[in-house]
Amino acid sequence: MFDDPGILSVLMPWHWLWLEPVVDKVRWSLCAKEVCFKNELLRHFFLNGNTLPVERGKAGVHQPIVSVAALALAAGKWVHVFPEGRINFDGKLGPLRWGAGKLVCEARRLSGGKDPIVLPFYHSGMGHVLPLSSRFFKAGHEVEVRIGEPVPISDVTCKCDSDDVAVQQEAWKAITERIRAELQRLEALSPPNPDQTATAPMRNPPPS
Repeated sequence: MFDDPGILSVLMPWHWLWLEPVVDKVRWSLCAKEVCFKNELLRHFFLNGNTLPVERGKAGVHQPIVSVAALALAAGKWVHVFPEGRINFDGKLGPLRWGAGKLVCEARRLSGGKDPIVLPFYHSGMGHVLPLSSRFFKAGHEVEVRIGEPVPISDVTCKCDSDDVAVQQEAWKAITERIRAELQRLEALSPPNPDQTATAPMRNPPPS
């Protein structure tokens, strides 16, 4: 849970802190409501850090908060998302959610037909710095970040403008698959993340 804002803060130019208005450059992000907004202290902390509450489950990609993120993206803001929508403890890239594609399509619609830039990046090594089995950071480890090229989407986003919901969903899926392909390429170039499934909490524990 430290990759954002931890890694992102290290990547950003330090001169932002004193030479330029930082508030215009802070990324927007989404975080599960039950994780980042479970009490008033966390709610204020994350809202002040441009983090929006997303509800997992039934609300899906149609929840209003996705439109709020799309508004920021359409305005040229940096919106950082974790397209897997969950933490995978095996250290490998998992399936991506179509919400990433919907966010792109909605931002295009809100901006009058201008596609946002989709820039993928992949990091490895956080499982050594802050293992799942530990509450404390481990010194002496490195985190590697690989930033890819903007994902080509202009030949697909035309489907975003369709009045047919099924066609729109095809666009969401196609955009998401392209993002996944580029993340897989970056994953193959990066040091492997540790498999922590043995120490991962059980999602559906048996009844006692």
